[in-house]
Amino acid sequence: MPTLQKLIGPAVASAALLVPSMARAERCSDGTERRERDRDAPSMVDDDCVERNIWLMPGVFGTFFQPSADLGPFYGGGVQFAPFQWSHNNDRFGPSQGSVVVQAALLDSARTAGTLAIFELGATASLERNSSRRWLIPYFGATVGGITHTALGTSAYAHPLGGVHLFWHRNLMLDVDGGYHFPFKDIDQTRGPRAQLSARFSLW
Repeated sequence: MPTLQKLIGPAVASAALLVPSMARAERCSDGTERRERDRDAPSMVDDDCVERNIWLMPGVFGTFFQPSADLGPFYGGGVQFAPFQWSHNNDRFGPSQGSVVVQAALLDSARTAGTLAIFELGATASLERNSSRRWLIPYFGATVGGITHTALGTSAYAHPLGGVHLFWHRNLMLDVDGGYHFPFKDIDQTRGPRAQLSARFSLW
């Protein structure tokens, strides 16, 4: 056991250094350039360097919410809709990936009766301007919306968040993020952390 404990620290440090390196891909110089290895091949519709504007993408998500009132935790799921998203991998100013999302969810808690409903509108943007890959892309964002529950009442909130695009493709996007609810009223009742795992998909 002592030997194992001595190995854990170096293993974690190595993983922290290797994962970002593994996630890196060849950088795109503009939005239409193909990767060097594909230079002599036909253009691929899924090429990371092709600039894309993606419209009207539906999705689903699962979420966890722990309000400060002693009523949770709440677990549930819902549906989301992304009217607009983009993927512009290049060295120009601005994030390489971004989304505008509308979503709604229903959550339940084993510790209290009644269903908690969440409705919100938000946006995200990647922390990189040229991610040049499809996976492990960190992002930040925020949502605004409202919750309603028989015990917590109805209130609006702001929800700053940070997360990772586990996979980003024009037909499938997998995200995980977490943040904190800052309500506009009843602060001591409805503030608290929240986490979410979502998937968006399309056939076009």
